Amino acid sequence: MKKEYVIKAAFKFLRNSFIILLILFVVDRSLGTFLEHFLFAEKQGDSSITTHAVLNSNEEIVIFGSSRAGHHYIPKLIEKNTGLSCYNFGRDGTNILYYESLLKIILSSSTPKVAILDLNLDDFMEKKNQKKVILSILLPYINENKVVEDLVYEGDKIEFFKSKISKLYRYNSLPIPILLHHLSIGQKHYQGYEPLNGCKVKNQKKKLIDNPYNETRPELQAFENFVKTAHENNIKLFVVISPSFKRFKNNALKTANEILAKYGSKCHNYSEFITIQNKNHFYDGSHLNNTGAEIFTKQLIADHLLETTTSESKTAYNHPQATKHNK
Repeated sequence: MKKEYVIKAAFKFLRNSFIILLILFVVDRSLGTFLEHFLFAEKQGDSSITTHAVLNSNEEIVIFGSSRAGHHYIPKLIEKNTGLSCYNFGRDGTNILYYESLLKIILSSSTPKVAILDLNLDDFMEKKNQKKVILSILLPYINENKVVEDLVYEGDKIEFFKSKISKLYRYNSLPIPILLHHLSIGQKHYQGYEPLNGCKVKNQKKKLIDNPYNETRPELQAFENFVKTAHENNIKLFVVISPSFKRFKNNALKTANEILAKYGSKCHNYSEFITIQNKNHFYDGSHLNNTGAEIFTKQLIADHLLETTTSESKTAYNHPQATKHNK
């Protein structure tokens, strides 16, 4: 009798456990699929830019970088003047480790003719939790792209298996951003470019900042890998330091040029292109506003991008306020 009771109890436990697991599986897959649908349907927000890179990228000119890239380069102006398709993949809060990963992902489906890398002057410094940031960005696409799958596996095997087991886990930090973007709340982007309006530095003085600076090996290696990959795929690469209201005594320029020299290239330094006399072209200490971005993008086109097209109808643009810069 006791034996029968134990067997029935064990069977009941296994049955109930199976039912619970089945319910959890159905809920996980249902909610995960629901969030996946709306994430991939986003037209605005940082995730929509990454989604485009993973699923749809086939542009001839691609732009990489952090928020400064996203706010400084206007694809529509580049397309208009070069006749080549363009997309801005700049994403807030990222660094060279992310740019390297994104280039690998894009190359899995297409090979652009030109790549512009907007180099932050602190891109070779270790950025706290950057690997976790990259993983959280890439997890939703783990089953969409083999390169993404490999990057996540190499980055954190535990996160990889969690994401493979639970579909909902891939989107655990995204429900609110997805909702906001579908309600059209937040910054709007145009082929990745996010315009900023206004000026917060009108009453500020420009000064040289004696900042702490320590380059780290993973970041340096990621930069060289980026340059090498572009070179091996015959991509015309422009590494650019775009204008900034802030000036830093210690920065990545020297090291960047040392690495680029190995591949017959150099960094194009526009950090002082828009001067203190034109402070109204800055949104804040680090970013240009839309007016400044137009001036800078047109100058970059004139200096470098027109050589990518053979159209004789294209003419160089020279802004009357342009200042001498290191090219």
